[in-house]
Amino acid sequence: MFHRTLARHRLFFAIRPPLPLARQITAAASWFETDRDKLRPEHLHVTIDILDDHDRVSTTLERDLKAIGDAVEAVPFALQFDTAVGSDRSIALRPRHKNASLAALHQRIAVAREAAGLRAREGYRFSPHMTLGYRDGVSFTQPIAPIGWDVDAFVLVHSHVGRTRHDVIGRWLLSGDDDRQLALF
Repeated sequence: MFHRTLARHRLFFAIRPPLPLARQITAAASWFETDRDKLRPEHLHVTIDILDDHDRVSTTLERDLKAIGDAVEAVPFALQFDTAVGSDRSIALRPRHKNASLAALHQRIAVAREAAGLRAREGYRFSPHMTLGYRDGVSFTQPIAPIGWDVDAFVLVHSHVGRTRHDVIGRWLLSGDDDRQLALF
Protein backbone atom coordinates (compact mmCIF):
# COMPACT_ATOMS: atom_id res chain seq x y z
CA MET A 1 0.00 0.00 0.00
CA PHE A 2 1.13 3.53 -0.74
CA HIS A 3 1.03 6.05 2.08
CA ARG A 4 0.77 9.73 1.35
CA THR A 5 2.03 12.18 3.91
CA LEU A 6 -0.77 14.40 5.10
CA ALA A 7 -0.35 17.99 3.99
CA ARG A 8 0.18 20.32 6.94
CA HIS A 9 -1.13 23.83 7.01
CA ARG A 10 0.29 26.59 9.18
CA LEU A 11 -1.52 29.88 9.74
CA PHE A 12 0.24 32.89 11.18
CA PHE A 13 0.11 36.67 11.37
CA ALA A 14 3.31 38.35 10.23
CA ILE A 15 4.96 41.47 8.95
CA ARG A 16 7.02 41.32 5.81
CA PRO A 17 9.72 43.58 4.43
CA PRO A 18 8.98 45.25 1.10
CA LEU A 19 9.97 42.87 -1.71
CA PRO A 20 12.90 45.01 -3.01
CA LEU A 21 14.36 45.06 0.52
CA ALA A 22 13.69 41.31 0.93
CA ARG A 23 15.68 40.70 -2.26
CA GLN A 24 18.57 42.80 -0.91
CA ILE A 25 18.48 40.92 2.39
CA THR A 26 18.63 37.48 0.74
CA ALA A 27 21.43 38.64 -1.58
CA ALA A 28 23.41 40.04 1.36
CA ALA A 29 22.80 36.85 3.35
CA SER A 30 24.77 34.85 0.80
CA TRP A 31 27.78 35.19 3.12
CA PHE A 32 26.57 32.22 5.13
CA GLU A 33 27.04 28.77 3.75
CA THR A 34 24.22 26.35 4.12
CA ASP A 35 23.68 22.77 3.17
CA ARG A 36 19.96 23.30 3.59
CA ASP A 37 17.44 25.90 2.44
CA LYS A 38 17.67 29.66 2.18
CA LEU A 39 14.34 31.37 2.25
CA ARG A 40 13.13 33.05 -0.90
CA PRO A 41 12.68 36.84 -0.67
CA GLU A 42 8.89 36.55 -0.82
CA HIS A 43 8.95 34.23 2.22
CA LEU A 44 10.91 36.53 4.54
CA HIS A 45 8.72 37.56 7.45
CA VAL A 46 8.56 38.26 11.16
CA THR A 47 5.97 36.05 12.85
CA ILE A 48 3.67 38.03 15.12
CA ASP A 49 1.34 35.22 16.21
CA ILE A 50 0.95 31.60 15.11
CA LEU A 51 -1.49 28.72 15.50
CA ASP A 52 -0.80 24.99 15.71
CA ASP A 53 -0.51 23.23 12.35
CA HIS A 54 -3.68 21.76 10.85
CA ASP A 55 -4.41 18.86 8.52
CA ARG A 56 -6.78 21.15 6.65
CA VAL A 57 -7.93 24.76 6.91
CA SER A 58 -11.65 25.37 7.19
CA THR A 59 -13.38 28.43 5.82
CA THR A 60 -14.63 29.04 9.37
CA LEU A 61 -11.07 29.23 10.72
CA GLU A 62 -10.04 31.55 7.86
CA ARG A 63 -13.07 33.74 8.54
CA ASP A 64 -12.29 33.88 12.28
CA LEU A 65 -8.66 34.82 11.64
CA LYS A 66 -9.65 37.52 9.15
CA ALA A 67 -12.05 38.93 11.76
CA ILE A 68 -9.13 39.08 14.18
CA GLY A 69 -7.11 41.04 11.62
CA ASP A 70 -10.08 43.37 11.09
CA ALA A 71 -10.30 44.03 14.84
CA VAL A 72 -6.64 44.99 15.32
CA GLU A 73 -5.69 48.66 15.22
CA ALA A 74 -2.10 49.85 15.38
CA VAL A 75 0.01 52.67 14.01
CA PRO A 76 2.85 52.28 11.50
CA PHE A 77 6.28 51.94 13.07
CA ALA A 78 9.95 51.60 12.23
CA LEU A 79 11.56 48.17 12.62
CA GLN A 80 15.28 47.50 12.61
CA PHE A 81 17.41 44.36 12.79
CA ASP A 82 21.06 44.74 13.75
CA THR A 83 22.21 41.25 14.73
CA ALA A 84 22.70 38.02 12.80
CA VAL A 85 22.20 34.92 14.94
CA GLY A 86 23.04 31.38 13.93
CA SER A 87 21.74 28.40 15.84
CA ASP A 88 22.48 24.78 15.12
CA ARG A 89 19.52 24.75 12.71
CA SER A 90 18.96 28.25 11.29
CA ILE A 91 20.23 31.77 10.72
CA ALA A 92 18.06 34.76 11.55
CA LEU A 93 18.15 38.51 11.94
CA ARG A 94 17.21 39.90 15.35
CA PRO A 95 16.91 43.33 16.90
CA ARG A 96 19.26 44.11 19.77
CA HIS A 97 16.64 46.28 21.45
CA LYS A 98 12.96 45.74 22.17
CA ASN A 99 10.52 47.50 19.83
CA ALA A 100 7.49 48.67 21.85
CA SER A 101 5.30 49.13 18.75
CA LEU A 102 6.05 45.62 17.49
CA ALA A 103 5.32 44.20 20.95
CA ALA A 104 2.04 46.17 21.07
CA LEU A 105 1.00 44.78 17.65
CA HIS A 106 1.72 41.25 18.86
CA GLN A 107 -0.27 41.88 22.06
CA ARG A 108 -3.28 43.24 20.16
CA ILE A 109 -3.37 40.25 17.81
CA ALA A 110 -2.93 37.78 20.69
CA VAL A 111 -5.74 39.39 22.71
CA ALA A 112 -8.08 39.34 19.69
CA ARG A 113 -7.18 35.70 18.96
CA GLU A 114 -7.85 34.67 22.56
CA ALA A 115 -11.16 36.57 22.54
CA ALA A 116 -12.11 34.53 19.44
CA GLY A 117 -11.44 31.33 21.40
CA LEU A 118 -8.31 30.37 19.43
CA ARG A 119 -5.06 29.26 21.02
CA ALA A 120 -1.53 30.09 19.96
CA ARG A 121 0.77 27.31 18.85
CA GLU A 122 1.78 25.01 21.68
CA GLY A 123 4.93 26.44 23.28
CA TYR A 124 4.92 29.62 21.14
CA ARG A 125 6.68 32.59 22.68
CA PHE A 126 6.90 35.87 20.78
CA SER A 127 10.59 36.45 19.99
CA PRO A 128 11.00 38.85 17.06
CA HIS A 129 13.29 37.52 14.34
CA MET A 130 13.42 37.04 10.59
CA THR A 131 14.74 33.63 9.55
CA LEU A 132 17.03 33.73 6.51
CA GLY A 133 17.63 30.03 6.07
CA TYR A 134 18.17 26.65 7.61
CA ARG A 135 21.45 24.87 8.22
CA ASP A 136 23.48 22.63 10.43
CA GLY A 137 26.30 24.56 12.01
CA VAL A 138 27.98 26.22 14.94
CA SER A 139 26.03 28.84 16.87
CA PHE A 140 27.09 32.48 16.57
CA THR A 141 25.90 36.04 17.22
CA GLN A 142 27.29 38.87 15.12
CA PRO A 143 26.40 42.56 14.91
CA ILE A 144 25.49 43.68 11.38
CA ALA A 145 24.81 46.99 9.69
CA PRO A 146 21.19 47.84 10.58
CA ILE A 147 18.49 46.64 8.21
CA GLY A 148 15.08 48.15 8.62
CA TRP A 149 11.89 49.47 7.12
CA ASP A 150 8.75 51.32 8.08
CA VAL A 151 6.10 48.71 8.86
CA ASP A 152 2.76 49.83 7.45
CA ALA A 153 0.84 46.53 7.27
CA PHE A 154 0.55 43.04 8.66
CA VAL A 155 -0.61 39.89 6.89
CA LEU A 156 -2.24 36.53 7.54
CA VAL A 157 -0.22 33.78 5.89
CA HIS A 158 -1.31 30.25 5.02
CA SER A 159 1.89 28.22 4.76
CA HIS A 160 1.71 24.86 3.03
CA VAL A 161 4.33 23.19 5.20
CA GLY A 162 7.11 21.48 3.29
CA ARG A 163 5.92 22.79 -0.06
CA THR A 164 7.64 26.19 -0.01
CA ARG A 165 4.33 27.90 -0.60
CA HIS A 166 3.00 30.88 1.32
CA ASP A 167 -0.42 32.29 0.45
CA VAL A 168 -1.28 35.69 1.89
CA ILE A 169 -4.98 35.34 2.73
CA GLY A 170 -5.41 38.65 4.56
CA ARG A 171 -3.65 42.02 4.68
CA TRP A 172 -4.31 44.97 6.97
CA LEU A 173 -2.85 48.46 6.78
CA LEU A 174 -1.61 50.02 9.97
CA SER A 175 -3.08 53.42 10.60
CA GLY A 176 -4.13 55.38 13.60
CA ASP A 177 -3.19 58.08 16.01
CA ASP A 178 0.17 57.98 17.79
CA ASP A 179 -1.43 59.47 20.92
CA ARG A 180 -3.64 56.43 21.29
CA GLN A 181 -0.60 54.16 20.99
CA LEU A 182 1.20 56.03 23.77
CA ALA A 183 -1.82 55.70 26.05
CA LEU A 184 -1.03 51.97 26.37
CA PHE A 185 2.15 52.57 28.34
